[in-house]
Amino acid sequence: MIRRGIHPSAIVDILGQASIPETTILEPLTVITVGSEGRLLLGERNTLYPHVSIRIDKGWMTTGKEVSFGPGVSIYEPRAGLEIGDYCMIAGGVTICGVSHGAERTDIPMRQQAAIAGKIVLEDDVWLGMRVIVMPGVTIGRGAIIGAGSIVTRDIPPYTVAWGSPCVVQRSRKDS
Repeated sequence: MIRRGIHPSAIVDILGQASIPETTILEPLTVITVGSEGRLLLGERNTLYPHVSIRIDKGWMTTGKEVSFGPGVSIYEPRAGLEIGDYCMIAGGVTICGVSHGAERTDIPMRQQAAIAGKIVLEDDVWLGMRVIVMPGVTIGRGAIIGAGSIVTRDIPPYTVAWGSPCVVQRSRKDS
């Protein structure tokens, strides 16, 4: 039986723990993969637009209420954790990457080096513009806006507008 709100072309493959409320909408070709060491807890009234991909082999991800994931969003391996607050808007093509390969040693391939993970936090009411990339270990403060195409490599304070590569604060939302 297909649950209301989950498109028949969506793929949900859960080996670990997951909670997907009845109010969650999974649009066409959404893919959620949670490995045996993974955990996914989606909040109420989340919407995952077409081609959203969430892969959690190890680690965890939680979302608040009314979070939207635009078309083509990719959540990749939040091994140290990913917290997304209430009312966040994640625009199309955003990538949130919770892990990177080690590269310190040159005597062994990078693929064989220990992964480097960092917890990512998007506080309440964050807006990530189109094709933003969020790297491991970053916290984006409440009410922040990240401009399209930005690469977020460091923390962004609450109620600021930031953009660029690397992403830097351009102004405060409270001054407008």
